[in-house]
Formats: sequence, structure tokens, C-alpha cells
Amino acid sequence: MAIIPQQRLFGWREIDELGDLERLVLVLEYLPDEELMQKLERERGHGRNDYPVRAVWNSILAGVVFQHTSVESLRRELKRNAQLRELCGFDPARGADAVPPMYTAASC
Repeated sequence: MAIIPQQRLFGWREIDELGDLERLVLVLEYLPDEELMQKLERERGHGRNDYPVRAVWNSILAGVVFQHTSVESLRRELKRNAQLRELCGFDPARGADAVPPMYTAASC
């Protein structure tokens, strides 16, 4: 009997070895959320856009990837980590002020 070796497309070991930011990039690139984002942006309409829908959504995904147990924990991480803020889509020129306050996060 012949044994035909098969190559794997990917292995979980490679994903486990990635850092949190690299895993977040994978989630942001491959999650099929464009239709949801368009709907949420249409619903927002021409209202205030202090905290863009996509940036807030991406930060929620970051909270899952980084295994934050609360929104406040995620907010602290976002305020501390400029690279994470930028990856989520918050305005880098605003610095830590780009992170939504707790009352905004609670209404999401």
C-alpha cells in the first residue's frame, strides 16, 4: 500500500505561535463583516462620528482576541497601546483620547 503524504494548508501551531496583534490582524482580514459594517454605518447616518463604527467594532474583536474580561479592561489596553488603537482604526493623532469613554462603550 502506498502512503501519499498530504501537506496541510495551515497548522494550529503556527497560529498559536503568533502574537496577539498578529492574530488580531488575521481576524480583521478574514472575518466577513463588511455587510454588517455598511449596515451599521447607514444606520448611524450623518450623526456624530467621534468614534467610528469600524474602529469600535474592531476594538470589540480585539477584546475577544486579547481575552479581556470586561470593556473597561479593553479600554485600559487601548489607552495604553497605541499600536492596538491604530490597528483598530482609531485616529492616531488623537492618541489615547481616541478611545471611547465608558458611557459610549456601554451603549454599544
